[in-house]
Amino acid sequence: MASPADLCLAATVADDLGVAVTPRLESLVTAASRAVAGYCGRVFEYGHGLVEYPAGYGRPLLLLERPPVVLVVGVWEGGAFVPAEEYECHGKLTDAGMLYRRRGVWPETARPGGLVVVAVDSFQGSEDGIRVVYDGGFVTPGQGVLDASRVVTLPEDVQEAAVLTAVQLYRSRGLDSMVASESIGDWSVSYFAAKAEGKSPIPGAAQALLAPYVIHRVS
Repeated sequence: MASPADLCLAATVADDLGVAVTPRLESLVTAASRAVAGYCGRVFEYGHGLVEYPAGYGRPLLLLERPPVVLVVGVWEGGAFVPAEEYECHGKLTDAGMLYRRRGVWPETARPGGLVVVAVDSFQGSEDGIRVVYDGGFVTPGQGVLDASRVVTLPEDVQEAAVLTAVQLYRSRGLDSMVASESIGDWSVSYFAAKAEGKSPIPGAAQALLAPYVIHRVS
């Protein structure tokens, strides 16, 4: 069964492999999709009414966890509503999941390096800090299967990276990632590889496709 997290269709993967769609293949697609999301450090699927208490660094930009930002429902600071004209989110800001404060800066609830200041622990995850309610993320193929009224918005290169990852997972079933093999003509040899190079669940071609979507966060 399809999952909202699925970044590609099981039917597409089955077509590439020349096999039938089975529950096992569907689970591999979900596993591959989660591996891709983990590699990129983000959640891709669309979320409605997301509530976040992001860390402020005393700067004009505020980073949200699920880009692109589709709609900002509201922002609160110390429990007080922040008028929409006080910030903006469009174009590249939307794609990056950032809110830009037009006047001044967002309050400082964390110090450089991402370490929360002990004195403001209560700020994070509470009404005393920054609270943002918004819609964000892409509509994934999995969400499109579960709700035919939704139009898939996930970029094609992310979908293809998920297909490549799912295909590799399917073909590597039962193989020991620490065993490498080489063959020349009729001659072949298998040996223990001290480093399982090239055995990442994300193939090299998929990593190249995903490069623009990787998010590096300070934690």
